[in-house]
Parts: sequence; structure tokens; C-alpha cells
Amino acid sequence: MIIKDTPIKFVFKFFIILFAFYINYYYANKGLYPIDTFSFFDTGYYITEGQHPIKDFWIISGILIDYIQALFFKIFGLSWRSYVFHASLFNVIISLFFFYFLNQFNKNLFYNFILSISVAILCYPIIGTPFPYQHSFIISTISILIFYLAVFKEQKIFWFFLPLTMLFSFLCMQLPSGIINLFLIIFIIIYFVLFNKKKYLKTFLTGSVSCLILLFLYFIITKVTFKDFYTQIILFPLDVGLGRITSDDKAFEAAKLANKLTLRGTLGHFKFIFLFLFLNLFLLIFYIKKNFSNYKFDQNILINIFIIFCTLGFIFHQLITANQTFIFSLIPILCGFFILQLDQLVKFKKSNMFKLFLIGVVIFSTFKYHLVYNEKRKFIDLQNVDLSKSIDAAILDNRFNKLKWITPNYNKDPNKELELIKESIDIIDSNKLNKMLITHYQFFSSFIGANLNIPNRWYYPNNTFPTSKNHKYLDDYNKRFLKKISEKNIQIIYVVESRSGEFNFINFENLLKTNCFKKENYNKIIYSIKLNTCD
Repeated sequence: MIIKDTPIKFVFKFFIILFAFYINYYYANKGLYPIDTFSFFDTGYYITEGQHPIKDFWIISGILIDYIQALFFKIFGLSWRSYVFHASLFNVIISLFFFYFLNQFNKNLFYNFILSISVAILCYPIIGTPFPYQHSFIISTISILIFYLAVFKEQKIFWFFLPLTMLFSFLCMQLPSGIINLFLIIFIIIYFVLFNKKKYLKTFLTGSVSCLILLFLYFIITKVTFKDFYTQIILFPLDVGLGRITSDDKAFEAAKLANKLTLRGTLGHFKFIFLFLFLNLFLLIFYIKKNFSNYKFDQNILINIFIIFCTLGFIFHQLITANQTFIFSLIPILCGFFILQLDQLVKFKKSNMFKLFLIGVVIFSTFKYHLVYNEKRKFIDLQNVDLSKSIDAAILDNRFNKLKWITPNYNKDPNKELELIKESIDIIDSNKLNKMLITHYQFFSSFIGANLNIPNRWYYPNNTFPTSKNHKYLDDYNKRFLKKISEKNIQIIYVVESRSGEFNFINFENLLKTNCFKKENYNKIIYSIKLNTCD
């Protein structure tokens, strides 16, 4: 079925935009997991108030997401709706760009449409709210598509924008973008050397220089030092990643590579991804064998090898993450690559039937993972929770209107959790001392409309910030923490827990370098550390 009518293409684009936006918006409102769901809420708010990540609070990733979220708050107002709009837009971007990409090579709009809708279902809705892995995955995938377009379409615009998407993906999350960018650099060099396409090298270098200028301007405007950037964005995350790869004792147990390298954990879990990966590999071998007598390393071979490497890179990164699986949208993307290459590399008499079969596999797998990850909200650990017990978060604040509040830790009584949070907000707001807040409910500052001097984006020992006595970046972190206490004249630190005892790992005696503080409990989730209480 080949559809050539331009009006039909317009209808498909319009539907993809509406569908990709709404499906993410819908599932983003179904439950939450505090440490992940609110990662960029308060930090986005702080940017609208003139503060900046890295300089004003410790992070390990996501600075570009913070600034995008601040822009959404400026345009649409400080609300949950603005927060979800951000993620929904990125779901639209990857779905629509993939549709555009497929249309450049494959004239079967129906297949292109189905594959793009599958991407929209499997990409951002699994988490729903702005998240670094999803942003980095999306922009890295766009980089891959742009490189494919640059090689086969030979247009300068693709070579100019490729370095920009490579940079943006890295500024969202160092991995998987770092892996994909490394492969891109290697294959770009191979392309320029082997195929003598030096006329595009100048354009690519112009885009690269533009990236350096953007980074330089960022450091000047925000006054973020390169040293702090290098420590938080490069060195500390690299240390965390190496620890997971080597299965170091201080690494997060669920993210240790050794624990994932099983048949079930690799081939079994990613079976549909591997299916299309092996199909692409088989196609490459078939093409080389078919042309063996007059073998020539051409663009088709280059791109196929590149796609295989990138897919393995995505899988490798997924294996060393502490989060649930987020790369299932590779299934329709790899299917799209295979269909394009099938048309370009071989003449297969029954290719239409085979393509239809593959589209059926994509539809089946999309439905399968949609039920588990979207409907049951597995990514945010709600797969065993009765979602019908969720309540309207507007009772906490009208800015959270539409959010159906239920979390893994208070899944039996979400109303109780909201009551405790509301009481905690009132306690913090009523105290006029200079305050600091440590919590995974990263929306208190924006709700109160005050600077609560948050020290971190995330609080997970040795994975999002250093805590062990022998950690090589502990002194650097502690100095930053104490400097913030001193400069802001912090008189009281509030700790608000999303589950009992989750911040017990923080040793305030060691962190504050003093025994002169007083701890006071208020309710089940909030306590305070009052400083300067020495006699």
C-alpha cells in the first residue's frame, strides 16, 4: 500500500503531533515516583529566579533540561501542566522527526505512520515527566538520523546541525549520548577519509565551532566555572559509571553490569530489539556476500555497521542504569532502518509480505510494552499498585491540577501522604529563619515561592553525590556544601522524606564538621537540623 497524496501526509503529521503529545500528557498524570518525577521542577523554578545548576546546586546531569523547563515555566506558568508539556513536546519531536526521516527514503506512508506512532507510545510516556535519560536518548537518536540523512542526502544543513544535537544530547545526560557521540565521531572520520567528502567537512567544523561558542557563552553568562562543570558533569559521573561497569562495592546494586549479564537480562529482556538488530546484521552480511566479487566499502555498509554499534551502545548503557528499561522505542526505529535498507540493498520478491509481517511484530511488541510500562506505570515502580486509589493532587495545590497522586510508598493511603506534605510545607513556610531543604519532593521551593537553598538535585549516596569517607570527590562536595551554609547564613536544615529513613545515610556531624546542632521531629516525614546551637 503506497500512499502518495500530500494531503494524506499532512493528515498523518497532524495526527502524530496530537497523538504523541496527548499520550504522554495522559500517562504523565497517572501516579509518580518522587525522586524521578520532580527532578526538574524546583530546579527549573530556580533558573527563573536567576540561579543556575552546577554553580548554585549540585547536579550530575540535565542542565539543558533545567533551562528548557525554566522556559516552559516562563511561557505557560509555574504549574504541573507546564512541566508535562515539556516532556510531551519532546515526545512529539522524536515521533515527528522519525516520520520525516522515513519519508525521505520510503514512500509507504502507512508503514512510516505506524512506526512513528509506535515510537510515540514507547518513548516518553513510560516516565511522562522531564527525565535526563529520555531527553538524551531522543536527541542522540536524532543525531543518528541526521548522520544517516547527511550521508545519503548530502545536504550541508545536516552536517551543520549534527554537532549541535551531539552537544545538546550530552548536556541532557552524559550517557547514552557519550557512547553514541563517540561512535558518531569515529564513523564521521571514516566517512570523510574513505569517501572523499571534504566539501562537507567545513560545514561540520562550523557547527562544531558554534558548539564551542555556545559553551563559552554559557560559562560567561551563568558564571559557572569550568572546574565545577568538569567535576560535576565529567569526573563524578565517570567515576559512578566505571564503578557500575566494574561492579565496585559502592556502586548501586541494581546497576552493576555483572548482575545484568545473563541470558534473561540481556537477550531475553531485549529480544525484540535484538530481533531487528540481527535482521540488520543479516542484511549487511547478505549485501557484502552478494557483492563480494567486486566488493567495495560503500555508504550502505558504513551506515549498517554504525546502526549496529549504536544499538549495542544503547543496550550497554541500559544495562548499567539503575532505572527501569527506557529504550523499547528502538524496536520501531530499528524496524524502520531495516525496511529502508531492505529496499536499498536487496531485491526481495516477497518483501511486501515480509515488511507487513515485521510491522505486525512492531505492533505486537508495542502493545505488550505499552500495557506493562504505560498502563501499569512500571518505570515509576507502580506496576503492583492499585492506580484507582490515586487522588487529585489539586487538594495539595491547584498548580498540581490533573495529576492523579499515588506513589509506591503511600499506595494504600495517598491522601495521608498529601496531608503530611501540606503540613510540612506550612512548617517550612512559617519559619522565617534562613533555610535549607533536603528532599525528593522537589517542588517545595516553587510552591512556597522562596529560595530554600537546595544543595542537590538528587540524593542517592555515591550515585548522585559523594558520601563515602574514602570517596575522592567527597572533600570537594563537602566544601561546596559548607560554603553554601556560610554564604547563605543557613540557620536550619529541613529534611522531608518520601519514605521512612531514606536520608539516614547523611551523617550531619561529619557533613557540618560540628556537634553543635539540634534535631527536631515534626511529623512522620519531616524533621529539622537547627544549626549553631552550641552553648
